Amino acid sequence: MAIRATAPIYSRHTSENLRHLSQVRRHLSRTIIQARNLISQTARPFSTSTKSTHSYSSSPFNSNVLPSSVFRRCFSICNGIKPSIGSPITGQVRYETTNSRAFPPMKKLPIGIQSIDKILNEGYVYADKTGYVRQLLDEGAPHYFMSRPRRFGKSLFLDTLRAVFSGEKDLFKGCEIHESDYPWKEHPVLMFDFSRIENRDPIEFENALKRRLQTLAEKSGISIVVPTVQEGLESLVIGLSKKNRVVVLVDEYDQPIINNLKRLEVAEANREIMKNFYGTLKSLDRNLEFTFVTGISKFSQVSLFSGPNNLKDITMDPRYAGMMGYTEEEIKIGFAKHIKAIAKERSLEEKEVTEAQVLEEIREWYNGYRFSKSQSCVYNPFSTLNFLDEKEANSYWYSSGTPSFLIDEVKKHPQVVTSLSGTEASKTQLSDISKLDRISLPALMFQTGYLTIQEHNPEEDSYRLDFPNKEVRLAFFDSLIQEFAEIDPLAVSRTAAAVRKDLEEFDIGDFVTKMNIHFAKVPYLLFPKAKATQAKEGFYQAILFTFLEKSGISTRPEDPTNVGRIDLVSEMSKTIYVFELKLDKTADEAFDQAEIKRYKEKYAQRGKEIAVIGVNFSSESRNISDWNGSLFSSEGELIRELCKK
Repeated sequence: MAIRATAPIYSRHTSENLRHLSQVRRHLSRTIIQARNLISQTARPFSTSTKSTHSYSSSPFNSNVLPSSVFRRCFSICNGIKPSIGSPITGQVRYETTNSRAFPPMKKLPIGIQSIDKILNEGYVYADKTGYVRQLLDEGAPHYFMSRPRRFGKSLFLDTLRAVFSGEKDLFKGCEIHESDYPWKEHPVLMFDFSRIENRDPIEFENALKRRLQTLAEKSGISIVVPTVQEGLESLVIGLSKKNRVVVLVDEYDQPIINNLKRLEVAEANREIMKNFYGTLKSLDRNLEFTFVTGISKFSQVSLFSGPNNLKDITMDPRYAGMMGYTEEEIKIGFAKHIKAIAKERSLEEKEVTEAQVLEEIREWYNGYRFSKSQSCVYNPFSTLNFLDEKEANSYWYSSGTPSFLIDEVKKHPQVVTSLSGTEASKTQLSDISKLDRISLPALMFQTGYLTIQEHNPEEDSYRLDFPNKEVRLAFFDSLIQEFAEIDPLAVSRTAAAVRKDLEEFDIGDFVTKMNIHFAKVPYLLFPKAKATQAKEGFYQAILFTFLEKSGISTRPEDPTNVGRIDLVSEMSKTIYVFELKLDKTADEAFDQAEIKRYKEKYAQRGKEIAVIGVNFSSESRNISDWNGSLFSSEGELIRELCKK
């Protein structure tokens, strides 16, 4: 049905419509906001006079989606226009109002868009990163490398570089680089996206790379022969450089390696092809104006990072910490209207929700990525945009790509799970992977975005790592439960509240029973058969740690003290739990060790009671066979023993 809303005339149907609205408004608050956004996006003001007329397609507002009475009420709520029914207008929804600013435009969310032309020309939000482009050019080092996690804006930044070096000045009106004195000289640009070049085996990879070189040559209007990758690349660059010095942009350079980590012989063979490719590129330095290479990880033995004209690695350079991802300021300014819309919608559904509360939720779920010793952090752009679009928190980034290589590494060495949160490493350890058969899991998780810098120690020039935010922490432990322990995460979630209640009420017996139910679901083939007690104990520790985290209990493994490391520390609202774990020994031995080493003293005087629990696992029954514990005051005085029922 087509509708005309003309202010300020009332229709005889108004009271009937409002009665209908009152019956359904609780269930349609989301629809109202969506309607407003659709109207805002399609508004085309014809003039700025005192009376403006706007037309919209009525197709989104059919009776099955949005009743006409509700649509008219939406106008009233959003813009103070008193609704009425006029004669039908075929195929259109029209309104007239004296308010020329009735529908200020809300820019679109650039979800999955990697084209700078499309973003700037078609009304999408753009966080201006062109200042970094100018900074790179002013630095004087013409060849750069940066690694960032997937879906972090690498491809969009490369396309921005392409447009800049192609001389598209008018595209960037209003951007920082447009206002600078950049000369806007046009250069030939070669773009290679290795995620789109087949690489399942070295023959396929080499042939696909040859075809890509041939395609680029044809698009550039030059003729080359490609008997080998090296010869084809050399002919292409030299031919293009006759016009001007060439710009080379490489996206996802490491995909031929990462995609084949399960087949090391293929990964190694692909790496050799890449060595030849980049070795040739480096020999053409006199023909190159600028080079920028991105990827997820840094594999040092790919000929990219050696020699006199090697790439400058700016991955952990504080000056470029905000170059990819959204900064706090960019979120507040660029997405203010979207945040405001979410706050308004939620306020209709429940008690009043402020914009500050919405921002805090985004911050908790998606902020926290820190790539250098500076304090600068960025938000995950992919998850942030999806949150603003769907208006609810979820694991958007994590769910978009299962980290199978991480789970595979965990299965090989399950005890490393407990050391991930809080692990320490040097800059070299974090930024360089040299051996494909012995990849450092913390380094791989840092480079791929599953761990981030929490603290920098300037004296040692070392870094402490942790999960960046709620999204990654929750989703990672979901993956561990499902892929590593092979248990449905929902089964653990369903008992989470009861597990927390057991610990809050010091009902350790029931807590152990629930944990053993989870242990019983772990396939016996996953339990380690190695003779090394430490490896076995690490497995049980990793499983218990995963169960606690998935239950929503903040837990720190291997927590250091001045005399040793506490196996697990779980912090509740009123109590701190200190767990000491043993395998095939006794719970008394575990408890006595915690007391002899005075582990509870680390948490004294914090205003919380301290529960010290000794736990023994049995490799025969494959679960917790015994426990012992006591409850202490914040000052360390014994309150009572925690007895078994």
